[in-house]
Amino acid sequence: MQSKTETIKNVKGNYYVSSFSWSMFQNILSAIIGFISTPLLLKYYGKTSFGILSIATACNGYMYLLDLGMNTGAVKFFSKWQTEGKMDLLKRVAGTNIAFYGFISLINIIGLVILALCGEHLFSVTHENFLLLRKCLLILAIFNLFSWYSSTFNQLLISSMQITFTMKVQSIINISKGLLIVAVFLFELTLQQYFFIFTLLVSLTVVPYVIRCKKSGLINSILPKFYWQDFKPVIVFSLSIFALSLFQMTATQSRPIILSIFSNDGAKEVADFRIIETIPTFIIMICGTFTGIFLPKVSEMIAKNSNEEISAFAYKWTKNTTIITNILTIPFILCAQEILAAYVGEEYRYLSVWMIIWCLTVLVQMHTTPGNALVLGYGKTKQLVVTTSISCCISIVINIVLTNHYGVGSAILAYFIYVLIVIGLYYLYYYKKLLNLSRIKMFFTFFKPTSIALLLFVVIKLIPSFGIETDGSRLPYLYICLIKSTLWLIPYVLLLLAFKIIDIRDFYKQ
Repeated sequence: MQSKTETIKNVKGNYYVSSFSWSMFQNILSAIIGFISTPLLLKYYGKTSFGILSIATACNGYMYLLDLGMNTGAVKFFSKWQTEGKMDLLKRVAGTNIAFYGFISLINIIGLVILALCGEHLFSVTHENFLLLRKCLLILAIFNLFSWYSSTFNQLLISSMQITFTMKVQSIINISKGLLIVAVFLFELTLQQYFFIFTLLVSLTVVPYVIRCKKSGLINSILPKFYWQDFKPVIVFSLSIFALSLFQMTATQSRPIILSIFSNDGAKEVADFRIIETIPTFIIMICGTFTGIFLPKVSEMIAKNSNEEISAFAYKWTKNTTIITNILTIPFILCAQEILAAYVGEEYRYLSVWMIIWCLTVLVQMHTTPGNALVLGYGKTKQLVVTTSISCCISIVINIVLTNHYGVGSAILAYFIYVLIVIGLYYLYYYKKLLNLSRIKMFFTFFKPTSIALLLFVVIKLIPSFGIETDGSRLPYLYICLIKSTLWLIPYVLLLLAFKIIDIRDFYKQ
């Protein structure tokens, strides 16, 4: 028979394996649905209408800043109180959280309605296109309450280690979104009809979340409560997280909004942005899964004050994360024109240079994921908040100034500058001052595998398109991508092994 300790270890192991597996599945499924739906909707509704749809979702997405960091703060305290057996306190605060999100939802709805009624001169679109945008904004306002209302129940489930359930629900919603795309063509849905059903599907997550929370004994009632004194520690902690996420989210979410306001043709530029956004978002979602894996281990190392273990983790996983990110990004950089031609058509090949720059930005950005986990583990985010705020403001100014010169490229270049400034902080301050790491060694753990990847990229780039005739068909482009990617990937892995950057025995053990 298993001992109690072994049983606990197995439960924890199953939790991490299950959570990781379902998170990966949900992220990949979401990326696939987004990847497929973009060219289909673009072709069916037209570039301008698709751009209007993107402007509406960008405006609503930015308003999620009103969360004020509660997604992190609530999960932290809910987990703590469940461990301590303080279920009455948890239920009081959860009910108050519902009231908090109700108030936030009201502000969000008012903001969307004001944009819908008075925002015509804010966006660079025609009157007819703004009327379409107005309908989309009003649809978002209708379902806004349900979207915010589900947040409390999602936090309760995650804090009680039921993230697998939330990922299963999200997966079902994503599959429903895929079926909706099919319905667009079968029933010839208008843009408004499609957007209404799409927003409804997203809002439906609240139903299974509420049912699960009640069955798990996490709530007694779905009505709001007003225990503000109990709620105070949660909101105070959350606001410290909000200070950081405010500028991070502004740097990312403001880009399409700025394009829609300051460019000559807002709908067109935002549509271009959404087209090339799919690939980098897919890479970030996959690599971003590591953050959830790193944090528990990092917290344990910091608690033990094991400097040797922290250093080994930082060097090893910066290298491993860099290799994985190279494998994910270089094929898309190598085949940027072919991918865009196969994805949305020959006429969008001109966007390849911006997609390449964006993928390079992701490559540079993601290699600091282990270092970022260590910084968050220590909780030393003051310098990061200051640097992020400055780099955010600089990137916004660059985006505005360059919009009419480079169109969608202004958003890509601005974000590249933002990432470089933030990463500079890690090398100039965090790696040495906080983590006591060698800056040179940290840089070379990134530089060695990346330099090999880029060298092979140059070699493969010189090879012509292998005599494959495209004839306007999209399938040959995929063949070219497959051949180029294979010719790059196999030598890359072999060279990593030859230079002992990776060890096959170590990989097998992991």
